[in-house]
This record gives sequence, structure tokens and C-alpha cells, in this order.
Amino acid sequence: GMPGTGKTTLLMKINNEYFGRSNDFDVVIWVVVSKPISIEKIQEVILKKLSTPEHNWKSSSKEEKTAEIFKLLKAKNFVILLDDMWERLDLLEVGIPHLSDQTKSRVVITTRSERVCDEMEVQKRMRVECLTPGEAFSLFRDKVGENILNSH
Repeated sequence: GMPGTGKTTLLMKINNEYFGRSNDFDVVIWVVVSKPISIEKIQEVILKKLSTPEHNWKSSSKEEKTAEIFKLLKAKNFVILLDDMWERLDLLEVGIPHLSDQTKSRVVITTRSERVCDEMEVQKRMRVECLTPGEAFSLFRDKVGENILNSH
């Protein structure tokens, strides 16, 4: 979707309201990807969330981190939330196992680009559109409150 439509806000709400309570997943990992993509930064976020002691991987090569992440995630039902994707990310290069139909694990991305969705072979898409002017004013009124809105 377009910038400012609420993709990150929607993902945050899903993360907090669904994954914030008990669910079928062993681990939920939020990663802000942005650009340029840094595989090693993504790996660090994942390893920290998997509670892997930093001294075990801090001086490891990218390939060693990939193998460690793969080993740890392979044994789990996981959700990885990749926010602000600008280009294709090779999930296997990060260490994220291939998502087969047998597993409950999921990868969710937010992006402005349909091309990224195509390149990432996204299975389900949800377009986030801008609010109409009427919807935007209604939301504004709900958030600000009638008293403040009518005070001037």
C-alpha cells in the first residue's frame, strides 16, 4: 500500500492483540527491514528474540548465523513479521526455513511494492488503502473527541 496508509500500525495491532496473548506459536519475531537490506542485522534481531546468548553468535560468520537460526526455527512454530520491505529478501539466506503446508509457521511482510510481493511469492495479499476524507474526519473526531473539536 501507499505510504502512510497504516501498514505498520496494522501489523503492530496484529502483533499486540493476537500474538500478545496465548496462541499456537512458539515465537513471534518482529523485524524492521527497511533499506538497504542487512541480512546480518535481521539475523541479530532473530537470534536475540530466540534468546540465544550473544557470545554464542556475535563473532560468527553470516553463514554460521544462518545455520543457527535455521536449526532453532526448524524445531518451532514461528511467525516472523517483516516490516517495511523494499526489495526481495531470501528467507533461506537469513536462516528462515521454507514454509511448507505441513507447518503452522508464517512469514508476514509489509511493503509498498507489489513487485516485492511477487518476488517473495506471497500467498495471501491484503491491500491497505487510504481512508476517504469522510472516514479520515470521522476517525479524527473519534480520537480528538467532540468537546475539543467543538471548543473553538
